[in-house]
Amino acid sequence: MIDLLICVGMFYILHLFLVMSFSLHKVPFMNWTYTGGDTTAMTDLSARMILASDNLRQSLPIFLVFSVLSVINNVDNLMLAKLWFLLRGLYLVGAILNLYRIPMIRPVIWLPSIVILVMMGLNIIS
Repeated sequence: MIDLLICVGMFYILHLFLVMSFSLHKVPFMNWTYTGGDTTAMTDLSARMILASDNLRQSLPIFLVFSVLSVINNVDNLMLAKLWFLLRGLYLVGAILNLYRIPMIRPVIWLPSIVILVMMGLNIIS
């Protein structure tokens, strides 16, 4: 589980850099380095990466808490945690490919990740 937590942390760092990376050809690097920088020329792909990162930040704290509690309480949530991580990866790919312009694609990927978090929590308290 600890190895997976490290992978999730690296995945989060990747999310942070994708926003800037997909717009460097339109927005100079210096504009990304301070809050007053003009990033209005950001690409649509970078805008989708911001939304995907925001979505990850909404469920990441719960995942981290449940994962740490699983390690502390010696609860086997590893398979559920791996599925959550896989779904989060699929969510990122869907954002990159702009699949969420199609109705009902986003909930098909997002909702199971939330159900998995609930299952992880139920495993901890049972």
